[in-house]
Amino acid sequence: MKKLLGLIKKLLGMSGSSDDSSSSSSEKGFTLIELLIVIAILGVLAAGVLFAIDPVDRINSANDSRAQKDVASISTAAESYAATHNGNYPTTAEGIAILVTNGDLKVNPTAPTGYTYTYTGTAASFTMTGTLKSKKYVSGSYTLFRYDSSTGKACAWSGSACQP
Repeated sequence: MKKLLGLIKKLLGMSGSSDDSSSSSSEKGFTLIELLIVIAILGVLAAGVLFAIDPVDRINSANDSRAQKDVASISTAAESYAATHNGNYPTTAEGIAILVTNGDLKVNPTAPTGYTYTYTGTAASFTMTGTLKSKKYVSGSYTLFRYDSSTGKACAWSGSACQP
């Protein structure tokens, strides 16, 4: 640490160094300028780490994973329901609640704060969507995770196409 401070002093054109043997013994500790420089360096490093980590996007990414898992669970339960009901899916009016009542889904999943789940169905088919918010999807305009029973596929959805 003393070498770093000595180097910084030399770069700033300050005379002397902390380990100078000609200093009197009453000059112990760091000067105010040395402390300010170290605090500034630590502040820049902390800001860089926060920028690199991007905690908000990490939280959104975790919530996206949860939404995808929930959409997949509900979709699997609806497919199971149809298998035991002559190929008929729950309608929009019946919704996800009938899947819980019928025992195909243990609990009705709740979306993370700021996210929504939408089930739209007829006896012949259904779609299940959940919101996506992380940069991974939003930057490509894929703001929904969608399962479509007519294709049997789930994907990040832009409103007109799946993510390639």
